[in-house]
Amino acid sequence: MVSAQPGKAAREMEKWAEQLQQRSARYAELHQRMSGLSETETSADGTVRVSVDGNGLPTELTVTDRGRGADPAKLSAALMACLAAAQAKLRARVEEVTRETVGEDGPGEAILAQYRERFPDPPENEFAKRPRRDTTLTEQEWDD
Repeated sequence: MVSAQPGKAAREMEKWAEQLQQRSARYAELHQRMSGLSETETSADGTVRVSVDGNGLPTELTVTDRGRGADPAKLSAALMACLAAAQAKLRARVEEVTRETVGEDGPGEAILAQYRERFPDPPENEFAKRPRRDTTLTEQEWDD
């Protein structure tokens, strides 16, 4: 609340304006940091790799030589699993960057809520991370 005394009111308004400028600078920094984020996820067997940008949009979808001759449905499932995992990793990075930059204020929490809603934890599936093998996949391994 602004004071009824003119001198004190002016100082309060200056302080309020300074706080707004500082907050604006923090959000500009957050925007810059978030626009530079990206995450990549590779399937446990190394057949596919997916990268996403700071908005969670795919920037790379790669099927490696290990995927040659593989069942297209399994490749598709692996790509989607990697996409979901990369987006979940992005969400975690956005949470970290947001808390470091703007703290836990209302607009920052709204940003985090949007990322949580858009990028939930991926469901467990057969393409989830597991120890990598050094051997290439055979057709028999794809059918397991």
